[in-house]
Amino acid sequence: MEIGFNPATWLVIAAIMIIVEIITMGLSSIWFAAGGIGSAITAALDGPEWLQIVVFMVVSTVFLLLLKPLAKKKLNVKVVPTNAQSLVGTKVKVLKLTDDPGIAITRINDVEWRVVYDGVVEVGDELTVREISGTKLICGNTIGGAEG
Repeated sequence: MEIGFNPATWLVIAAIMIIVEIITMGLSSIWFAAGGIGSAITAALDGPEWLQIVVFMVVSTVFLLLLKPLAKKKLNVKVVPTNAQSLVGTKVKVLKLTDDPGIAITRINDVEWRVVYDGVVEVGDELTVREISGTKLICGNTIGGAEG
């Protein structure tokens, strides 16, 4: 059975792979676009269909194995925590103490937060946010430069 590959067929395959790559942005199909372009060149030079398929597989594999690690390294952007998780590691000041032991109030960007802490703190003490649990900041003391 004759498949009937020609340069246009391979260019359509390459275009589809590029569109898929643009949609997914996952470095998953761009390699096959390169293989499609290589096969289109092979077809334009009247290469047999078996050779076009071999060129597609070899070029795609070579691009995948050689360029994917480089591309990932260059495109690997540091992920920035979003929303409240970005507060982890920041320092906050105790604005007021509550009647509940181990709970204080702080304000970050005009939003009041409940602060959960261990030990003894006073108004004005600086604490470091270790984690966030619901609507509470779990903190540690930074008085005297040591966390407690």
